[in-house]
Amino acid sequence: MMRMQDQRADEFARCAVALSYALREVLEDGDPFVDPEAADISSALVGSAGLFDQALTSGLVAIVASEWPGEEAKASGFVLPASGLLGVMESHLTPNAEGILVIPDSQAGCRHNSGARDTRIDVPALRDGLAVSQPVRHASGTGDLKRRHIDALLALDHHPSLRKLSEAHEDRAWEDAMAEDARSQAQAADLLNLIGDEEAARRAEAVDNPNDYHPRHNPDGQDLAFCPVCECQTFCVQGLDLWGRVGFGQCLVCTYTRSPQVADQKGYGEHIAEL
Repeated sequence: MMRMQDQRADEFARCAVALSYALREVLEDGDPFVDPEAADISSALVGSAGLFDQALTSGLVAIVASEWPGEEAKASGFVLPASGLLGVMESHLTPNAEGILVIPDSQAGCRHNSGARDTRIDVPALRDGLAVSQPVRHASGTGDLKRRHIDALLALDHHPSLRKLSEAHEDRAWEDAMAEDARSQAQAADLLNLIGDEEAARRAEAVDNPNDYHPRHNPDGQDLAFCPVCECQTFCVQGLDLWGRVGFGQCLVCTYTRSPQVADQKGYGEHIAEL
């Protein structure tokens, strides 16, 4: 059974990653005349206020339970809200001039820990994030989460009780890659239905491999591979997975596109099957 601390860390990471993706989307697609620090992520992610509160509470509970066991909950056993957890931290730590609390890395002195990191708790930014996000959860206010709120939240992952953001980012990237692969297959199938079997066969016959192998001019080239959508030998391989088994690239007939991430997963599956 998963330990409660692990559950809290996973919950923190899952919600924090969703918020970081929304922040990235706002910064990439934002108005060039608007200060990126002032951009509101609420429009990019429905429910961002609830995710912020959930991530912050889970992260703070994990940290407080690790640093000051038992102080994360009331006498009744109910876990303190995020504001109360910040209060516990403030009772134990002295803020710097910016109001930031610093928890030294307990592993900083270990010989094998060359990447020791102190945990910075930006209390002013986190309290302000709560102030703008909590009213939205009760159907009042519009939410106004900014980059500084999300940055302060992500900084909590430095604490040893968390440190799950990297893993959660990998999971999210994999989910996105699989979703994109499914969309590409669906679009390719729609194209085949539109052009019909005869046109697909004609295109397959006329295919010229733009990445064909040549010992001098293209030594890394690949032969055309089988496409799982149109079932033609017309998949232009632009590279191979980590095990050299499955190609990524695009079909020259139906346009199905396989990403390197999906190729790696399929190649790994074939690799394991042969062990």
